[in-house]
Amino acid sequence: MLLDLLALRPWWSGHDVVWVAVRAPDTEIALAGRRVHWRPEVFASTRLRLVPATWRALRLLRAERPDVIVSAGTGVAVGFFLAARLLRVPSLWLETLNMTGRAGVAARICTRLAAAVLVQRPALLKTRPRAVLIGELY
Repeated sequence: MLLDLLALRPWWSGHDVVWVAVRAPDTEIALAGRRVHWRPEVFASTRLRLVPATWRALRLLRAERPDVIVSAGTGVAVGFFLAARLLRVPSLWLETLNMTGRAGVAARICTRLAAAVLVQRPALLKTRPRAVLIGELY
């Protein structure tokens, strides 16, 4: 998932980018030297945990004031997409290349909240609302 976002570097490299990620050894290496807010994993199927996660996301988004949110992520993204909707910040969901079947809970929620869903496979255009084909990133 993170590799897909990193592959968009030509698009985001000219902007002030802030990352929100779940801390893991590979993520720490990939985001070394970048501005990162580390968050614990949130499982979208545990609805009660989404309330404090969304509250924390609201506070962070108010502080950072992003122009857009882009995610290919996990349950952490749900709180941010909910907060972005409340703050009227557009959000984009990037469907990862390895996604071929039914999306997970976090992806299903985020695609409903997203202004657009970026897909890498033409077959996903039929099954993802507001899908935009961007092609394979790597």
